[in-house]
Amino acid sequence: MQIKDIFNRKEDSYKNNYGHILVIAGSYNMPGAALMCANSAITSGAGLVTVAFGKSAYTAISANIKPEIMLLPLEEKKQNITKSAQNKILNFIKVKNISSVAIGCGMGKSLSLKNLILSIIKNFNIYVTIDADGLNSLENIQNNSVIKEFKNSKAKIIVTPHPKEFERISGIKHKDNKIYRQKITKFFAKNNDIICVLKGHNSVVSDGKKLYVNNTGNAGMATAGSGDVLTGIISAFVCNDNKDLLLKVATAVYIHGLAGDFASKEKTQTCMCATDIINNIYKAIKTITKLKGKELNIF
Repeated sequence: MQIKDIFNRKEDSYKNNYGHILVIAGSYNMPGAALMCANSAITSGAGLVTVAFGKSAYTAISANIKPEIMLLPLEEKKQNITKSAQNKILNFIKVKNISSVAIGCGMGKSLSLKNLILSIIKNFNIYVTIDADGLNSLENIQNNSVIKEFKNSKAKIIVTPHPKEFERISGIKHKDNKIYRQKITKFFAKNNDIICVLKGHNSVVSDGKKLYVNNTGNAGMATAGSGDVLTGIISAFVCNDNKDLLLKVATAVYIHGLAGDFASKEKTQTCMCATDIINNIYKAIKTITKLKGKELNIF
């Protein structure tokens, strides 16, 4: 299976063939995280996208979300989603046959978020991409870099930490060394039966067996919301029929960086922002679909 095959679509397909993504993200103070994650998911080929968020962020999110995306406002208390809201999400995943969940972006670290994540991965055989405050809410639950809830989960888990988030969730000290970054990413992924995307210059992607080192992206992507965009792209790509999950995640990382490269050419690294990455996803995918032969060895 070649990388470009990830983007193939059958002529007789319909929206459900490309996944229903549930983005659980955002808050009153950070509604943009939900917007960028959900908007990037629908832009990256998802058939359906619903975004779930605390209802205090409704005005900001509803006014700026792409019109194709559905909304699921949630009850909250002191800007944390309530127990009834957690149950509402779990029921929604079951009833709506959700394929992929992206969770954590801009939600704030909380016990309620931790409990929701653990409930989702325990009960549903779906793709779950955990980022940002989702990871921060899980810190200190590992034992010698093993998170028993990950190893015992039904879900196929992808985590997308930046270096400090990686330290918090793994208990492993990060060093800015290429070989060391590859070693700890592979080690943590293997120990927990997950896919780990260790973000940064030349992001590392591993399932504990194989490993990809990304070669796209630039310093202009070191800006608020860039990680939210990546989480949205991953959540959409994993729903493709290609059975090589690691390749799909690595390709999402590559596309994210390539879209950032197009954005930097348009706006400069200084002036580009995360929404410029979303606006260039189509250019990145179009570039990949035109590649042939040896050019497809892009990582």
